[in-house]
Amino acid sequence: MSAFYDQIDEIMGAADDVTDIVATVRKCWFYDFKDDPIRLWDGQGDFTDSAGNEWLGTVDANGRNLHKSPALQDGRDGSSATYNFSLTIPSIPGQETLALYEALKADQSKVFGRKLTCYLVIFLEGEGLRPDTPLSFYKEMVMFSPKFSESIERATSGTIVKTYTASITAKDNNHGRSETPDRTYADTMQKRRAAQLGVSVDRGSEYLALLANRTYQVP
Repeated sequence: MSAFYDQIDEIMGAADDVTDIVATVRKCWFYDFKDDPIRLWDGQGDFTDSAGNEWLGTVDANGRNLHKSPALQDGRDGSSATYNFSLTIPSIPGQETLALYEALKADQSKVFGRKLTCYLVIFLEGEGLRPDTPLSFYKEMVMFSPKFSESIERATSGTIVKTYTASITAKDNNHGRSETPDRTYADTMQKRRAAQLGVSVDRGSEYLALLANRTYQVP
């Protein structure tokens, strides 16, 4: 049994009543970008897991989570939901936000087809970030081409700031099961696949319906 579930047994074993069990489970996200993997978790501060990996907290000093992640579905029925993840580029001392944003745009080729893995981690109430925190695997997905956007927002202080955001679309490992040889094509699905691949315009299937049930003589 993993250290994660050993910790759950320890928490439950020391409790005399169900109200004594107070623990929080958070999600951790491993973006396995080519050459530059990133580990994030939905909380404040950084912690180190039992394998010695450092996970960066995405909640800022104002309590705002810069990392937006969707609820994950159970894919055991064979379905493959589309998930959208986004990260607002934080202000890092000594680094210009725009320069970091442009660097991410320049490295977007390192994203397509790479793995995005979700883990679970337990934190006890009143306890700080512990070293050697155990993790539990939750779900693995495949990432597609990223998108980048800029916006102007009003900060809590009332000042106007420019915000830079990077977003990624991902699907679980059921993705592609329906893409068998000799499959049929539809314009809507072709455009959806093109968007996932980062292609802005794909009209390859737009006129297929007009060509149906016609006879053509090849000269």
